[in-house]
Amino acid sequence: MAEKKALAQNKEKVKKHKAHKSEVVKPQYETLQIFTDARIYKTNLTTKYRNRKIWKKPDLQEIFSVIPGVVTSITVNEGDHVVKGAELMVYEAMKMQNIIRAPFDGTIEKIHVKNGEKTAKGVLMIYLKSDVPFEVDEPDTISSVQYQGE
Repeated sequence: MAEKKALAQNKEKVKKHKAHKSEVVKPQYETLQIFTDARIYKTNLTTKYRNRKIWKKPDLQEIFSVIPGVVTSITVNEGDHVVKGAELMVYEAMKMQNIIRAPFDGTIEKIHVKNGEKTAKGVLMIYLKSDVPFEVDEPDTISSVQYQGE
């Protein structure tokens, strides 16, 4: 019963407080500082965080293998124009044949794999040049997060 009362009181406190601005500063060395209107927080960075791969905006024209497998057949050639949904290749993974289709209209710029080739996860298989440029409002990289609150 006392726990429920304490929980209800905490919820009321949260409702009464206004939102605070906060900012995460790009980490230097082993520590990270987070600034808010009310406080400054410091934390130590883990080895896993320091050694992480920095996220980069993907090139939507690159088609990668998402799971290890074998290229069963390639149904297009370099220079071919394809429409959205056209079959590009058949990829066998985990004893299942997957048809890889064009995600948009474009031209096959480069085929990086061959029939019968075994690929690991994340291998670039086809570069499909789009007919129209992509307009994406995303950052090129994300290495730290900044909050733009009020």
